[in-house]
Amino acid sequence: MAGSPKSGPVDFDARTANSIDKGYRSPEIVAVRAHLRKALALGRGETVVDAGCGTGLLCAEMANEVGSGGRVIGVDVSTSMLALAKSRCATHPEIELHHGDIHVLPVDDAAADALACMQVLLFMTEVAPVLFEFYRALIPNGRLVIVETDWRSAVLNTSDKDLTHRLFEFWDTVAASPNLPARLSPLLRDAGFDVTAIEAVPVLNTAFAPDCFSHDYAKGLARQAVAAGALSETEAFHWIADLEQKDQGGGYFFCVNRFVFTAVKTQ
Repeated sequence: MAGSPKSGPVDFDARTANSIDKGYRSPEIVAVRAHLRKALALGRGETVVDAGCGTGLLCAEMANEVGSGGRVIGVDVSTSMLALAKSRCATHPEIELHHGDIHVLPVDDAAADALACMQVLLFMTEVAPVLFEFYRALIPNGRLVIVETDWRSAVLNTSDKDLTHRLFEFWDTVAASPNLPARLSPLLRDAGFDVTAIEAVPVLNTAFAPDCFSHDYAKGLARQAVAAGALSETEAFHWIADLEQKDQGGGYFFCVNRFVFTAVKTQ
């Protein structure tokens, strides 16, 4: 998902949507989604909501788990993301894709057995109303799994520390809640959930290669910063060139922690 900085959902353009889709097909992010699905423990015939479904990668994976008798309801505010999702999920009749804001899910009260939300809430200035909406949509004892990144934990080996600091400061204007995992548990409890597990899943890259998550993330971040006037084109070029040189010299290193929160709707 995407939107105006600090406001809420973000509507990514087609180029950014394709770049995100590529990054989310990287092996390390595929592994994160596997952690999410294991925690969600879907059964055949269940109804699951993907809040902020993006390009439909998780929807397609969950459809295989609920089977033809189940329902997967994907919701996203980005038309560019949904266009990719519709193409990817076209052969899954059990998947329903909706254009909309996750503050108002297209499901009845207590209609979903489970709900997944991956890398969406960081864009929300106010997270609590969304969690209450998740509570409304779930059946009693319904399962909720949220994956969020603590971007303040990001480690990147670069030569120009000041420039890197400026880029991450810019990212803070895009992600309203860049360190959400640190305060998510009490928000979940206040919304009526019992937090049953929290798992840290590091995303680690030691190569700046096209099939690595941080490759498209870094290039996309630099491109967005230039477009927003936070960085000059020359600065962005030199920053990416430095990462490429680090890779060629065997010194590239990127790591950030993602957290998988598993919760249950209390009675």
